[in-house]
Amino acid sequence: MGVSNNLSATISLSHSTNVTDNQPVTISSQDSSVLTVSPTTCQLSTAHPSCTVTLTGANIGSTTINAAAPTYVTATSAVITVARYSALNYSAATQGSSTLLTGIRSITGASPNVYISGFYTVPSHPNVGLLYQGPLNGSGTWYEFSHPTAAGVTVTNTALYGPNNGNQAGFVQIVGSYTTHENGSGALGLIYQGLIANRTDAANWTTLTPPVSMYAAGDTVLNTIAHSTMGNYIVGNYDTTFKAGRAFICNTYGAAVSWLEITHPGALSLTAYGIWWNGGTSYTIAGGYSDVNANGIDQGYLVNWDSNSKQFSQWQSYNYHDQATTALISHFEGVTSDGNNGFYLPVDWSSADLTGTGAATAHIPRNIDGTLGAATWTDASYPGSSFTSANSMYLSNLIGVYQVNDPNVSYGFIANFPSA
Repeated sequence: MGVSNNLSATISLSHSTNVTDNQPVTISSQDSSVLTVSPTTCQLSTAHPSCTVTLTGANIGSTTINAAAPTYVTATSAVITVARYSALNYSAATQGSSTLLTGIRSITGASPNVYISGFYTVPSHPNVGLLYQGPLNGSGTWYEFSHPTAAGVTVTNTALYGPNNGNQAGFVQIVGSYTTHENGSGALGLIYQGLIANRTDAANWTTLTPPVSMYAAGDTVLNTIAHSTMGNYIVGNYDTTFKAGRAFICNTYGAAVSWLEITHPGALSLTAYGIWWNGGTSYTIAGGYSDVNANGIDQGYLVNWDSNSKQFSQWQSYNYHDQATTALISHFEGVTSDGNNGFYLPVDWSSADLTGTGAATAHIPRNIDGTLGAATWTDASYPGSSFTSANSMYLSNLIGVYQVNDPNVSYGFIANFPSA
């Protein structure tokens, strides 16, 4: 829940019969500086087996809500996490437009400033890529990025998905995709490498399309989207005529461009949405995969990858709140360090029948031997929204989009969660 927002909770009798007296139940927050409860007492009986209390967030943190009564043998407690949610939208946004935030990274040598990528949509107009530069409070500067049009190439939309910290002031690397009139609806992958001020220079833009060695003879690439970049490597997805839901690692920074497909035994489809450099030749990649469909979203995964040996190791699958994929499906939208050898991950989930959706964060520790631990899940929901999506994290700060009863208009947000 959010700071300064209210949440209703129900206190009820469970497996109790013939409770004729109105038994006083005391409800308390273990840490009232994080969350308060009102009222703090209620009366329960068989005739009136429940009561409603209001939980109000006060500060970022986690606390336990306890319900106790001297005549009851057992009582259930619940852990509530309070985060601070703030809207974060393109400063030139107009009514009816959408700001979609997709990626966040700290800026080297400029902490606590960050780069945030995304794109801006206005009905009946081309999508425009966005880059935010500044502090987490949203007081920084927004820049529009559009892939340049050239002879025979009429760009119709640009979307940016993942920034990388620059190695000099004003320098940035951003990946994403663009579409052209000539190529129709098929997305072309992209990376921009250069000064923010030179974003209209076509020499700074590179198109990313998997080579013929990445698919079978007679096949054709339909779409390519680059999702994340770090330490000279890019991860993303591509679809071909014969197979949808394929993931790649690409290195375009050297003289020789190299590509590698990410696969997993039994997976019908697979995504790669985030890459994190652990140091040396060690990387960790995040995304999702499915054994039964082409969407790649049944289970989230983390896998370690060595850029020298090109080998994958310690693949670990994760299900939202550890539930079976027959009930819930989930996907990791990115990966970032927790500052202590582990990872934070943004999570989108839905019911298996797709009737319910939601967002969350996951914290996954990494053991001394490099193996990955169990996930701790925290739900995320922008206050008052009808839909929330989690898209990227920087430390314990989550960015994403939310909607308020209109699926055609999306707004950006940033949420500050307590550190693990």
